[in-house]
Amino acid sequence: MSNDYFIKLKDPRWQKLRLEVMQYNGFSCEICRDKESPLNVHHKEYFKDHEPWEYSIEQLSCLCESCHESQHNRFNFLRWSCSYLNLDGSSNRDDASILLAGFAELDYDGVLCFTGSKNTKLNKELYKLGLKASGIVRKNLGK
Repeated sequence: MSNDYFIKLKDPRWQKLRLEVMQYNGFSCEICRDKESPLNVHHKEYFKDHEPWEYSIEQLSCLCESCHESQHNRFNFLRWSCSYLNLDGSSNRDDASILLAGFAELDYDGVLCFTGSKNTKLNKELYKLGLKASGIVRKNLGK
């Protein structure tokens, strides 16, 4: 993270929201319920053009330092796959539907026909990412 981001974390608006999140969670870690360790407020997701304080309490977690570190070290393949979606244009739902169709292991040609989507390079890649994410989830669940 850039130095600018750490400067923003000193902003009174972030400090106020951070305290509200901790109060909302009874000053305990949402994962392990630790009340003794230092607490951090974790952004569950980052959005382009959002300042740290421009999130709702539901988009933030109160975590002890250990659980916070584990959240940042955890790799969520489906979330990573979704990062390829164009979230700035009108095709958001179409892109998401192709990715999720792959995750659900639906027939690619059938999905194109049903949704009216075109057979593009992007759609093929999104579908493949969905399939790959599905395979990883199944493998980790032992199925």
